[in-house]
Amino acid sequence: MRVLRLLCQKYLIVAYLFGGACLAPSAFGDGISFQLSESTLTGTSGGTVTFTGTVTNNSGVDLNASDFFFNFFGFDPAALNPNQDLGVSSDFSIPDGTTSGLVALFDVTLGSVSDGASFPLGALLEDINGDLSDSQVVTLSTSGPPPPPPPPVSEPSTFLLLASAVVAVGLRQMFLRG
Repeated sequence: MRVLRLLCQKYLIVAYLFGGACLAPSAFGDGISFQLSESTLTGTSGGTVTFTGTVTNNSGVDLNASDFFFNFFGFDPAALNPNQDLGVSSDFSIPDGTTSGLVALFDVTLGSVSDGASFPLGALLEDINGDLSDSQVVTLSTSGPPPPPPPPVSEPSTFLLLASAVVAVGLRQMFLRG
């Protein structure tokens, strides 16, 4: 459904640019926006990180935090699980023409991933009137260096040569004593 909405948005923009001037300009993302405190955060496998920031409402109407929702896209669902925080645990007013204070916008739980990995996540804010913000891409990285490569596997010929040497030394010792 979200993909269909994004495709429709792109077609509406094209229609507006080529003569569809009767469409409301607020449907194209100038009415609302969000600003992230940081676009790259680091977490641990199985841990959760929270992206904070502000929301600006220039939609022409007063809105509450619960009137907004995030659309997430372009991420690996096996590695990331994004969840909206804005307006979920506490609701507050964001009057027209204002910017909210610094709040938790969304959090992301990392799946079972290796250290040193990096994952992109796209986010788009929408309000109850269908206004869309510009999309932003955040990056989640896991702490620690990347995992070391596996140790090299001995070639059978090397193992055979070593085993032969051990057997030869053992036989020599046996014959010298006997």
